[in-house]
Amino acid sequence: MHLLFYSTAAGEAGKKLQGVIEELVPEEKIEVYRTEEGLSRRLREPTYDLSVAVLLAATNKDLLYLLANKELIWNLRVILILPDREEQTITKGHLLRPRFLTYADGNFLDVATVLGKMLQSRYPENRHSNHLESLLNSRRGIDVYCKSANACFKPRKQ
Repeated sequence: MHLLFYSTAAGEAGKKLQGVIEELVPEEKIEVYRTEEGLSRRLREPTYDLSVAVLLAATNKDLLYLLANKELIWNLRVILILPDREEQTITKGHLLRPRFLTYADGNFLDVATVLGKMLQSRYPENRHSNHLESLLNSRRGIDVYCKSANACFKPRKQ
């Protein structure tokens, strides 16, 4: 089980998303690519060992690059993060046939939930499955709410 993570974003979104991924997948099982050249090289190799690809298209240029290489991505289970919510961007994103599509302005808790479920369904006997289940349950619970990417809080008891 290896996870491919692509992000050219050096800012907060890329760091936050990588942190979410590292909560669910051991670091040694994550392949991180920060350049188009690096990703292209990896995708031209056999991908049978990749269980999921998390692709952060932080800009429209990133999205166009991914679209130009969509034939290399089609056999992967993809989680795609788009740069904006424009109709044209969403249409382009769907051409990559992602299993899940979300946006770079979020807090990525939805990505954590979907990624956790994808990993559980693919590897139910995984030694990390108890950790995944507890992490997913805590994200579904009422103990923490996130109103924005930087504002998580515990609700007051009434």
